Amino acid sequence: MAFWTDTFMDKMRKEWLRRIYKIQYQAGDTWRDAQITDKHIEGDTMYVTTATTDSENLTITAIRVVDTSGDVAGLTSENIVKNSNQGVITLWEFPLYEVAQ
Repeated sequence: MAFWTDTFMDKMRKEWLRRIYKIQYQAGDTWRDAQITDKHIEGDTMYVTTATTDSENLTITAIRVVDTSGDVAGLTSENIVKNSNQGVITLWEFPLYEVAQ
């Protein structure tokens, strides 16, 4: 049996989604803002879709999520090689649910 109610969990998922302010990608020493093209919740999962915004040859070495207060909420290493005539689209899935004990 779960401790948290479904109503509370739905409210918290919406709050987490609201707090995702931007997603950035790193190339070299520079962090660049990705364009968030979609944010939504389906069931217990938050989905965020982004696209790169540059026209350069580069290697993306990390991606981070920044919240509405400017704090880094999450960070992951990557190795994505991109040509100047290419873009990178990402779909992030964040399941948010209670694990019953």
